[in-house]
Amino acid sequence: RMTPLMSFAATGFVSLRVMSATEAGSYRARLEAVEAERGSLTGKFRSLKHHLVMTWMDGLIRRPEILDPVAKVLGPDILCWSTSLLIKEPGDGAHVSWHQDLTYWGLEPGDVVTAWLALSRVTRQNGCMRMLRGSHAARLAHADTEDDSNLLSRGQTITAGIDEEKDAYLEMEPGEI
Repeated sequence: RMTPLMSFAATGFVSLRVMSATEAGSYRARLEAVEAERGSLTGKFRSLKHHLVMTWMDGLIRRPEILDPVAKVLGPDILCWSTSLLIKEPGDGAHVSWHQDLTYWGLEPGDVVTAWLALSRVTRQNGCMRMLRGSHAARLAHADTEDDSNLLSRGQTITAGIDEEKDAYLEMEPGEI
């Protein structure tokens, strides 16, 4: 039987439930309240450090249900590099191009992971994340693009090496990372 850690090592991703859908809904309600007060928190000019200015998000990133699986991959010395929101509203045309987080973050060594928390149900129909199995094992060439609909700050896009035979759609329920 393959464990989540074994699955992560093989594919570069794994989905885990870290909270109930009801609890995820309460975080979504907090996020929507902030957006109602301040406007959109996503897009090219968004903050990448929300956890430094919103105490509820700081608490979220410190939850053992999230940190424990990350520690199994990286070890116990964990730093939260950023918290970002990639919100795609129905019909807005926004997208996120094929990319590898590590490449555009410019970090060395490459001992990093992204813990993406679904606050709503994500499916192929509403734009779930699409991953390439095994792409974590090598860095692929990227280029910056001019694309206003791309939610990545510089439109970072992989230029070669995408084998769509290895793709996987990460359909998730609220409360999964």
